[in-house]
Amino acid sequence: MKKQSIDWMRLAVWVALLLAILAGWFCFQRAKLGVMEQANPAMKVQRQRDEQIESLYATAKEIMRRTVTNSQPHLIHRGSELPNEKLTDLAKLFNEKFQPVLTKWAAAYSNRIPFNVSDITMDQFHGTLGSHMFTFMLGDTTLTFVLDRSGENAHVGYMMVRQAAVAINQLPAPGTQPNLALPLTLSQALNMIAADTGTNFEPNEVIIRPTGKSSAMNGGAFVDILPTGADPNNVMNYKLSMTFDSNGKLLNYERNPSL
Repeated sequence: MKKQSIDWMRLAVWVALLLAILAGWFCFQRAKLGVMEQANPAMKVQRQRDEQIESLYATAKEIMRRTVTNSQPHLIHRGSELPNEKLTDLAKLFNEKFQPVLTKWAAAYSNRIPFNVSDITMDQFHGTLGSHMFTFMLGDTTLTFVLDRSGENAHVGYMMVRQAAVAINQLPAPGTQPNLALPLTLSQALNMIAADTGTNFEPNEVIIRPTGKSSAMNGGAFVDILPTGADPNNVMNYKLSMTFDSNGKLLNYERNPSL
């Protein structure tokens, strides 16, 4: 009995020692990260962006889980899986809803769109997410149309060029001189956003930041719309987020469905 008591005491000591080591390691790593971020502010910006993205992914994952559990066991459908009748309905939807909004959207951003509108046809249809999101693939570019719940109104909800996704999620290479020049002005951004969304945002609601400060994309711009008074740490508060490269080309576009 006494031997068992001693064994338990030894185990408790070892567990306490292990916890102390882990706590010390954690504190050391936090302190180390703080020093590194102080020396290189871009690391802190990137970490904050990563944390925001992780939070958004977690929220999206939970929403999808609930949706699948409640009523839609087959949420994602590839174009190749859809019956001919459904594809015929989609072709009508594309001609009547998606093409007109694509033309209007492209006109709002004029020569900044990285593809020709005429190149987006039903041949590029990739699949659906639920019953209201329709994705098209043109080479390495993903384009998604969003239909409202009534089925009457559509808009471009997402666009991403793959090379841009890689560049904006990487830190600048060591020794790289950041190019903090911006390829567009606040006035240009306000005009394009108004033409796109039909909403005139205040200048202080449009945030423009150089991509070269926190990513491997040099000379571009991150453009975000954050309504006055909204929490900047909650990514769901941003009404529109875009990325332009050094030539002013729009390579990433994400529109909040509430806009």
